[in-house]
This record gives sequence, structure tokens and C-alpha cells, in this order.
Amino acid sequence: MRRYLILLLMSLLLSVSSGCALKEKTLYVKDDTQNVTDLISPTLPEKDEEVREIIVEIKGAVLNPGVYQMNGDSRLHDLYWKAGGGTESAELRTVNLAMHIEDGQSFYIPEKGEELLQNPPEIQGGQGKGKINLNTATREELMSVTGIGPSTADNILAYREETGRFTSVEDLLHVNRIGEKTLDKIRDYFTVK
Repeated sequence: MRRYLILLLMSLLLSVSSGCALKEKTLYVKDDTQNVTDLISPTLPEKDEEVREIIVEIKGAVLNPGVYQMNGDSRLHDLYWKAGGGTESAELRTVNLAMHIEDGQSFYIPEKGEELLQNPPEIQGGQGKGKINLNTATREELMSVTGIGPSTADNILAYREETGRFTSVEDLLHVNRIGEKTLDKIRDYFTVK
């Protein structure tokens, strides 16, 4: 009988201990559904923070040269790939694909072996080569300067038509979309005669 009592006690102890092991554990989970939602769906800009669109041109050794609409914070790399990337003969060693692009700019991707200009562009004219004369320049001549796209060239021509002749290169500051930074980049390409 004593043996029976010991067995009963042991089985009781075993049942109690296994019952504790099987006891349901309570987990406390913090409700972070707001944070998860923020991670899953990106925040769209408010109407006050709308992304500015710009118009730029790319020509030369690219698969699809032309005029493109881009985000205002784009870089030349983005435009280059939007134009399909370069042709097999594209020469990128002298092109800064990391530069920010601005509205109205025009970019030229040279071909391998092409002689690149180190100085202001030379324009063929009746009086030989030289800087571009703001008082006689055509739209195409203006757009040959990196930093001047179709809309900026049109603005320069419109200013010249409205006000008459340019008296100095600094008069470009009065042209819509040309500020100090842009003028500093393009000043050496122009003259006034």
C-alpha cells in the first residue's frame, strides 16, 4: 500500500509539473500599426510641397535625343537614362552625370574621338570665329551653350525683341529664368557688339 501511495504522489506531482509546463503563456505585443503603415505606404508630398517639373534637352551620343520633362531635383544621370542611355560611341569621361539639372538647360553627350571645346563655343559667322553676339544670335546659337535650353533661348530672344539691344552681357540678368548662378556659368560664351 505504501508503494501505491508513493506512485500516486509521484503521478500527482508529475501531472502538476506538466500542467505548469503546458500553461498558456501570455505575450504582450505593443500596437505599432501606425508605424508599420508609415513604412509600407510612403508619405506623399503635401500640396504645398509639390514637386517642380522642369523641361531640359539632351542631344549628341544618346539613343533618344530630345526634350524631356523631369523632376526639379533630377541629375544629368536621370536625364541620360531617360533618353535611353548612350550610343556605343558615347564618351562619358568628360561628362558630369552627377550634376543637378535646371529648367531650360541643354546637354550634349560627345562621341569618342570628338574634339571637345575647352573654351567658349566658336560660332562660324561672316567675321570669323568668336563668342556669340547676344544682339544677333539665333535660337540655335543660343541653345549651343550648355545651360541654355529652348525656353531660356526663347526668353533671351523675347527680351531682345521687347527692349532692343543688349548693352552688356550682364543684361541677361533681366531675362526671365536667368539669375546670378546661371549667368556665372554662361557669361564667357557671350559678347555684345
